[in-house]
Amino acid sequence: MMAAVLEAPGKMTPREVEDPVCPDGGLILKVEACSICSTDVKMLRHGQRDLIYPRILGHEIAGVVHEADCVGSRVGERVQAFPGVFCGRCPSCRRGAENMCELVRILGFNLDGGFAEYLQIPGDSVRNGSVFPIPDGVKSEEATLAEPLACCINAQELAGVGEDDSVLVFGAGPAGNLHAMLARKRGASMVAMAEPLEERVNLARSTGADLLVNSRKEDLRVRAEEATDGRGFDVIILASRDVAVDDDLLALLAPRGRLSLFSGLPRSLAAPRLDLNHLHYREKLVVGSYGCTPAQNRGALELISSGSFDAGWLITERVSLGEISKGMEHAEGREGLKAVVTEFGR
Repeated sequence: MMAAVLEAPGKMTPREVEDPVCPDGGLILKVEACSICSTDVKMLRHGQRDLIYPRILGHEIAGVVHEADCVGSRVGERVQAFPGVFCGRCPSCRRGAENMCELVRILGFNLDGGFAEYLQIPGDSVRNGSVFPIPDGVKSEEATLAEPLACCINAQELAGVGEDDSVLVFGAGPAGNLHAMLARKRGASMVAMAEPLEERVNLARSTGADLLVNSRKEDLRVRAEEATDGRGFDVIILASRDVAVDDDLLALLAPRGRLSLFSGLPRSLAAPRLDLNHLHYREKLVVGSYGCTPAQNRGALELISSGSFDAGWLITERVSLGEISKGMEHAEGREGLKAVVTEFGR
């Protein structure tokens, strides 16, 4: 089969590799679509802590069951795959926090992923309910967005986004736009977005956000005070790795406000000096989020399938496997939003 193989940092080669063998209790998928995540770009350029070379990347995956050695999935069925392979037995798994599993493995990180014609789904994934049928009427490329949307659901559940909250999202990339739409779906009364790139500010208008701030040209603090009558936002979500967590950022939070660290931060921003009295006296909360759970993935796919949550407009580039470098450049250049590999043949 054809696959895009990451041989070393900066070296990804579309080439022939051996077809995967159907594992005991598992599946082989014929991949129909695999979205490119900013984490894929990071792994291509710099590597990642869980990455082992050589590796086929891609963790936002939809395809057709090609071969099955299990009950519950049939050959020819379209499915979307949750990328985490977890044990189901450790304390985190027993509490429903499978993304924190002590033994977790991830498709496209330490297992081969979806930038290939065929993909092996381990038996543990099938047994633990990590393969989801795609409803009729939902395109495979749209189904790939369930995983990133599920990550947003995880963050917003942890931050308690709900009725009548005012929410500020930093970053109008794919995740930021999903966050803005999801916050509205969860009942937020006001959604604001801050983004330094004018083109992405314009694209973000499709979210229906109440306030869009070009943070390169406008004073965000002034706009925030105007929008919230000086109270601050109930929730701030960092869907950008370029935002410093400092006292100025905490000052944008309302009393009992919540700051969600959705994006991983570079080393230069990961160890800030903060006046913790901001948190103490105003009862503010800082919460991290990483990945998602199968239940959140299922909920995200149901939301996309409902017809009330249009995520398809986020796809602004479609490439073949042989053109994957073009898709990576689209994601890295931030000119559009989501790039998806949709052709996998030779």
